[in-house]
Amino acid sequence: MRNKPSFPYLAVTPTEEKVLRYLLSAEKQASISEIARAVNLARTSIYNSATSLKEKGLVAQQGFLYSIVSSQLQKYSEKSTTPREQIKALLSEVLTLQRGEVVYSVESDEEIQWLLKNEQGLPEWQKAIAKKGVVLKSIGSTGMLKVFQSIISKELGAHIKQRSGAARFTGEPILGTCTLVAFRDSVIFFSRKKAFFFRIDNPDAAMLIKSSLELLYAQLRYYPLIPNE
Repeated sequence: MRNKPSFPYLAVTPTEEKVLRYLLSAEKQASISEIARAVNLARTSIYNSATSLKEKGLVAQQGFLYSIVSSQLQKYSEKSTTPREQIKALLSEVLTLQRGEVVYSVESDEEIQWLLKNEQGLPEWQKAIAKKGVVLKSIGSTGMLKVFQSIISKELGAHIKQRSGAARFTGEPILGTCTLVAFRDSVIFFSRKKAFFFRIDNPDAAMLIKSSLELLYAQLRYYPLIPNE
Protein backbone atom coordinates (compact mmCIF):
# COMPACT_ATOMS: atom_id res chain seq x y z
CA MET A 1 0.00 0.00 0.00
CA ARG A 2 1.31 3.44 -0.91
CA ASN A 3 2.21 5.59 2.06
CA LYS A 4 -0.17 8.43 2.71
CA PRO A 5 1.26 11.91 2.19
CA SER A 6 2.49 13.59 5.34
CA PHE A 7 0.96 16.96 4.46
CA PRO A 8 -2.68 18.00 4.82
CA TYR A 9 -4.80 18.83 1.81
CA LEU A 10 -6.51 22.20 1.69
CA ALA A 11 -9.67 22.75 -0.33
CA VAL A 12 -10.28 26.33 -1.42
CA THR A 13 -12.38 27.95 -4.12
CA PRO A 14 -10.87 30.31 -6.72
CA THR A 15 -12.15 33.35 -4.80
CA GLU A 16 -10.81 31.98 -1.53
CA GLU A 17 -7.49 31.46 -3.24
CA LYS A 18 -7.41 35.12 -4.25
CA VAL A 19 -8.10 36.16 -0.67
CA LEU A 20 -5.33 33.92 0.62
CA ARG A 21 -2.93 35.04 -2.09
CA TYR A 22 -3.49 38.69 -1.17
CA LEU A 23 -3.14 38.13 2.57
CA LEU A 24 0.09 36.20 2.04
CA SER A 25 1.56 38.82 -0.28
CA ALA A 26 0.46 41.74 1.90
CA GLU A 27 1.89 40.12 5.05
CA LYS A 28 -0.52 42.13 7.18
CA GLN A 29 -4.12 42.25 8.27
CA ALA A 30 -6.60 43.52 5.71
CA SER A 31 -10.25 44.49 5.63
CA ILE A 32 -12.92 43.11 3.30
CA SER A 33 -12.96 46.39 1.38
CA GLU A 34 -9.18 46.41 0.98
CA ILE A 35 -9.10 42.83 -0.28
CA ALA A 36 -12.02 43.46 -2.63
CA ARG A 37 -10.25 46.44 -4.20
CA ALA A 38 -6.99 44.52 -4.55
CA VAL A 39 -8.50 41.49 -6.30
CA ASN A 40 -11.22 43.44 -8.13
CA LEU A 41 -14.17 41.45 -6.77
CA ALA A 42 -17.38 42.40 -4.96
CA ARG A 43 -17.19 42.83 -1.19
CA THR A 44 -20.01 40.33 -0.70
CA SER A 45 -18.02 37.66 -2.53
CA ILE A 46 -14.90 38.45 -0.51
CA TYR A 47 -16.88 38.41 2.76
CA ASN A 48 -18.37 35.00 1.98
CA SER A 49 -14.95 33.61 1.06
CA ALA A 50 -13.33 35.08 4.17
CA THR A 51 -16.06 33.53 6.33
CA SER A 52 -15.48 30.16 4.68
CA LEU A 53 -11.72 30.46 5.20
CA LYS A 54 -12.31 31.18 8.89
CA GLU A 55 -14.35 27.97 9.15
CA LYS A 56 -11.49 26.08 7.48
CA GLY A 57 -9.05 27.50 9.99
CA LEU A 58 -6.93 29.28 7.39
CA VAL A 59 -7.58 32.90 8.40
CA ALA A 60 -8.45 34.74 11.60
CA GLN A 61 -10.60 37.82 12.13
CA GLN A 62 -9.92 40.65 14.56
CA GLY A 63 -12.61 43.26 14.34
CA PHE A 64 -12.90 44.12 10.67
CA LEU A 65 -9.44 42.80 9.77
CA TYR A 66 -8.41 39.37 8.46
CA SER A 67 -5.03 37.65 8.51
CA ILE A 68 -3.40 34.31 7.71
CA VAL A 69 -3.21 31.94 10.69
CA SER A 70 -2.20 28.67 9.01
CA SER A 71 1.52 27.98 9.38
CA GLN A 72 1.07 25.05 7.01
CA LEU A 73 -0.31 27.34 4.33
CA GLN A 74 2.58 29.75 4.79
CA LYS A 75 4.99 26.84 4.51
CA TYR A 76 3.57 25.61 1.22
CA SER A 77 3.36 29.10 -0.24
CA GLU A 78 7.11 29.43 0.15
CA LYS A 79 7.99 26.02 -1.19
CA SER A 80 9.36 25.97 -4.71
CA THR A 81 7.78 23.26 -6.85
CA THR A 82 8.93 22.30 -10.32
CA PRO A 83 6.55 21.21 -13.10
CA ARG A 84 8.00 17.70 -12.81
CA GLU A 85 7.18 17.55 -9.09
CA GLN A 86 3.66 18.87 -9.64
CA ILE A 87 2.96 16.31 -12.34
CA LYS A 88 4.38 13.49 -10.23
CA ALA A 89 2.29 14.46 -7.21
CA LEU A 90 -0.91 14.69 -9.22
CA LEU A 91 -0.41 11.44 -11.12
CA SER A 92 0.43 9.63 -7.88
CA GLU A 93 -2.92 10.64 -6.44
CA VAL A 94 -4.79 9.66 -9.59
CA LEU A 95 -3.26 6.19 -9.33
CA THR A 96 -5.35 5.64 -6.19
CA LEU A 97 -8.60 5.84 -8.18
CA GLN A 98 -10.75 2.75 -8.15
CA ARG A 99 -12.21 0.62 -10.93
CA GLY A 100 -14.97 2.28 -12.91
CA GLU A 101 -14.08 5.84 -12.00
CA VAL A 102 -13.86 8.30 -14.87
CA VAL A 103 -10.95 10.61 -15.61
CA TYR A 104 -11.08 13.21 -18.36
CA SER A 105 -7.61 14.47 -19.23
CA VAL A 106 -7.16 17.35 -21.63
CA GLU A 107 -3.71 18.64 -22.52
CA SER A 108 -2.36 21.12 -25.02
CA ASP A 109 0.09 19.87 -27.63
CA GLU A 110 2.91 21.72 -25.88
CA GLU A 111 2.15 20.12 -22.54
CA ILE A 112 2.00 16.60 -23.98
CA GLN A 113 5.27 17.13 -25.83
CA TRP A 114 6.88 18.36 -22.62
CA LEU A 115 5.57 15.36 -20.68
CA LEU A 116 6.80 12.89 -23.28
CA LYS A 117 10.19 14.56 -23.36
CA ASN A 118 10.73 14.94 -19.63
CA GLU A 119 8.46 12.40 -17.94
CA GLN A 120 9.49 8.97 -19.19
CA GLY A 121 7.01 7.39 -16.80
CA LEU A 122 3.93 8.82 -18.53
CA PRO A 123 3.24 5.75 -20.74
CA GLU A 124 3.60 3.50 -17.70
CA TRP A 125 1.15 5.69 -15.79
CA GLN A 126 -1.38 5.41 -18.63
CA LYS A 127 -0.85 1.66 -18.62
CA ALA A 128 -1.42 1.40 -14.86
CA ILE A 129 -4.64 3.39 -15.12
CA ALA A 130 -5.93 1.18 -17.93
CA LYS A 131 -5.11 -2.08 -16.13
CA LYS A 132 -6.95 -0.94 -13.01
CA GLY A 133 -10.08 -0.46 -15.07
CA VAL A 134 -10.30 3.29 -14.56
CA VAL A 135 -12.18 4.82 -17.45
CA LEU A 136 -9.74 7.15 -19.18
CA LYS A 137 -11.10 9.65 -21.69
CA SER A 138 -9.11 12.20 -23.61
CA ILE A 139 -9.90 15.39 -25.44
CA GLY A 140 -7.12 17.01 -27.41
CA SER A 141 -5.74 17.68 -30.86
CA THR A 142 -5.53 15.07 -33.62
CA GLY A 143 -1.80 15.74 -33.80
CA MET A 144 -1.27 14.66 -30.22
CA LEU A 145 -3.48 11.62 -30.77
CA LYS A 146 -1.00 10.44 -33.40
CA VAL A 147 1.93 11.14 -31.08
CA PHE A 148 0.33 9.15 -28.25
CA GLN A 149 -0.57 6.27 -30.56
CA SER A 150 3.03 6.12 -31.75
CA ILE A 151 4.47 5.50 -28.28
CA ILE A 152 2.11 2.87 -26.89
CA SER A 153 1.79 -0.78 -27.79
CA LYS A 154 -1.14 -2.07 -29.82
CA GLU A 155 -2.26 -4.15 -26.83
CA LEU A 156 -2.28 -1.15 -24.53
CA GLY A 157 -3.93 1.03 -27.15
CA ALA A 158 -6.76 -1.45 -27.57
CA HIS A 159 -7.18 -1.77 -23.82
CA ILE A 160 -7.42 1.98 -23.33
CA LYS A 161 -9.88 2.25 -26.18
CA GLN A 162 -12.01 -0.50 -24.64
CA ARG A 163 -12.13 1.28 -21.29
CA SER A 164 -12.46 4.78 -22.68
CA GLY A 165 -15.19 4.62 -25.27
CA ALA A 166 -15.06 7.33 -27.89
CA ALA A 167 -12.57 10.13 -27.43
CA ARG A 168 -13.10 13.57 -28.91
CA PHE A 169 -10.29 15.39 -30.64
CA THR A 170 -10.25 18.94 -31.91
CA GLY A 171 -7.84 21.38 -33.46
CA GLU A 172 -9.25 24.26 -31.46
CA PRO A 173 -7.79 25.16 -28.06
CA ILE A 174 -9.99 25.00 -24.96
CA LEU A 175 -9.49 28.29 -23.20
CA GLY A 176 -9.43 28.43 -19.42
CA THR A 177 -7.96 30.18 -16.42
CA CYS A 178 -6.61 28.64 -13.25
CA THR A 179 -9.83 27.65 -11.48
CA LEU A 180 -11.52 24.70 -9.85
CA VAL A 181 -15.21 24.02 -10.44
CA ALA A 182 -17.34 21.50 -8.56
CA PHE A 183 -20.28 20.31 -10.66
CA ARG A 184 -22.63 17.68 -9.25
CA ASP A 185 -20.42 14.68 -8.54
CA SER A 186 -17.48 15.84 -10.60
CA VAL A 187 -14.65 18.30 -10.36
CA ILE A 188 -12.98 20.25 -13.15
CA PHE A 189 -9.62 22.00 -13.00
CA PHE A 190 -8.55 24.48 -15.69
CA SER A 191 -4.93 25.58 -15.85
CA ARG A 192 -3.67 28.87 -17.20
CA LYS A 193 -2.25 27.00 -20.19
CA LYS A 194 -4.69 26.58 -23.04
CA ALA A 195 -6.49 23.28 -23.57
CA PHE A 196 -5.74 21.60 -20.26
CA PHE A 197 -8.09 20.34 -17.57
CA PHE A 198 -8.89 17.36 -15.40
CA ARG A 199 -12.41 16.16 -14.70
CA ILE A 200 -13.59 13.38 -12.41
CA ASP A 201 -17.20 12.14 -12.61
CA ASN A 202 -17.33 10.30 -9.29
CA PRO A 203 -18.05 11.91 -5.90
CA ASP A 204 -15.32 10.05 -4.02
CA ALA A 205 -12.82 10.50 -6.81
CA ALA A 206 -13.85 14.14 -7.07
CA MET A 207 -12.88 14.69 -3.45
CA LEU A 208 -9.56 12.97 -4.06
CA ILE A 209 -8.74 15.05 -7.10
CA LYS A 210 -9.85 18.20 -5.31
CA SER A 211 -7.31 17.39 -2.63
CA SER A 212 -4.56 16.85 -5.20
CA LEU A 213 -5.30 19.93 -7.24
CA GLU A 214 -6.00 22.16 -4.29
CA LEU A 215 -2.55 21.41 -2.97
CA LEU A 216 -1.42 23.60 -5.86
CA TYR A 217 -3.82 26.27 -4.64
CA ALA A 218 -2.37 25.90 -1.16
CA GLN A 219 1.02 26.83 -2.60
CA LEU A 220 -0.61 30.01 -3.91
CA ARG A 221 1.67 30.18 -6.91
CA TYR A 222 1.27 29.02 -10.47
CA TYR A 223 4.27 27.30 -11.97
CA PRO A 224 3.95 26.98 -15.77
CA LEU A 225 3.91 23.40 -16.93
CA ILE A 226 6.15 24.45 -19.80
CA PRO A 227 9.24 26.20 -18.42
CA ASN A 228 10.07 29.50 -20.07
CA GLU A 229 13.10 29.16 -22.29
